[in-house]
Amino acid sequence: MNQSRFANWRPNSLKQLVLVAFILVVMPLGILLFQASNALVEQSAMGRDLARQSLEISRRGQSMQQLAEDITRASRQYKILAREEIKLRLIDQINNYRQLLTIQSFALDASDHIHLIYEHLDKLADSNFDPEGLLLISLTRDLNVRLDQALDVRLKDLNTVAHNTQNALVVQASILIGMSALMMVFFSRRISRPVLRLGSRIRALGQGERTFGTRVGGPRELVELDEQLDWLGQELQQLEGEKQRFLRHMSHELKTPLTTLREGSDLLAEEVAGPLNDSQQEIVGLLQSNAHELQSLIEQLLDYNRLGQQEPIQPQKLDLRMLVNEALTPHKLQLEQKKIQVRLPEKKVYWHTDRAMLLRILTNLISNAAHYGTANGVLSIQLEPLKNQLLVDVENSGPVIPDDDVPHLFEPFYQGSHKRVGAIKGSGIGLSIAQDAAQALKSELSLHSNQENKVCFRLALSELST
Repeated sequence: MNQSRFANWRPNSLKQLVLVAFILVVMPLGILLFQASNALVEQSAMGRDLARQSLEISRRGQSMQQLAEDITRASRQYKILAREEIKLRLIDQINNYRQLLTIQSFALDASDHIHLIYEHLDKLADSNFDPEGLLLISLTRDLNVRLDQALDVRLKDLNTVAHNTQNALVVQASILIGMSALMMVFFSRRISRPVLRLGSRIRALGQGERTFGTRVGGPRELVELDEQLDWLGQELQQLEGEKQRFLRHMSHELKTPLTTLREGSDLLAEEVAGPLNDSQQEIVGLLQSNAHELQSLIEQLLDYNRLGQQEPIQPQKLDLRMLVNEALTPHKLQLEQKKIQVRLPEKKVYWHTDRAMLLRILTNLISNAAHYGTANGVLSIQLEPLKNQLLVDVENSGPVIPDDDVPHLFEPFYQGSHKRVGAIKGSGIGLSIAQDAAQALKSELSLHSNQENKVCFRLALSELST
């Protein structure tokens, strides 16, 4: 239960979260630094104490060695001369030796050896004792050797303690650094998770989607930003609805007078109101072609509007050669005026797909080829069935597309460096509509060839199950 509370804990602000994360991440490292510093200070103190003790023991050992020689010499002199001043000097030297021996005995556990030295000193203090040569000097030398060995043992013990302390610090460092790493991962997820969700929401809004799901948790600033994205999504949805209504109303309002204009131009072309001379026939032809182009633009706007609303797909088995002829019909007059030769598929091809979507693709590709193709050129439409795909190539003679325009071909409302010729300019959404329709059919539309005065667009059409 405590873990769940900790996992659901949320700071009030991003600054507070960063501050808490910094403190909790640095805290184990601070503990490690404190432990290492204490261990270093302790080891340094022990090393200094051992060095000081070694120096003092060495100095006392040298003093005792010198006193042992003096005591042995004074004892022999007193035995020979029996003078009182020599006796007093001997007693004083023995007392000094005893004091140093008492201090040295604290550093050595060899009590038997020290006891033997004390007994020999007592004998040397007796005036009737005959000194045994250099025994005290030998005993003192052995004592110094034992003290050196004891210091070596202490030095080894200190090295062992240092090694154990080092191992303990390594273990503590691994644990504390692991804790810091876990803290870093935990707080990075606390920060990155809502940020990633906000990023996905922003991308979804940019693509015109409306996202739902769990709310963004975390610091107050990110929660407020999530709420602002909700408001922005609602505003964009409202603007999208207004745009759709505007397109529907404007398209309807434009189509009504356009229909009248086309009917009037057709009546004039058929000379219902009377015969026309050549100049009048040319003017009527201009009226007809521009009325047709204007109708194509309006239909493109309607198609763009419908694709934005994601119409349902209705697969059916289609005769594609017949569908190509249907897409070609609205552009026959323009193709005839530019004397463009049309090459169509020779064999019938049947394919399961959505009729309306494929017709949009073919119509826009043929319209693009008719407008940008050169006069006296060739428009070729080929169908090549494969195992799970149908390749539809629409190729026209004409200037190649500049390299700077190629990456933007399928962007809506993009106008390339090659402009249409005529009173009615292109809308820049024909290829965008074709691309959206291809994606709706789970297919791929691309620029297949762009060289040697030929431009070819290829549709890799997937077959849809009915």
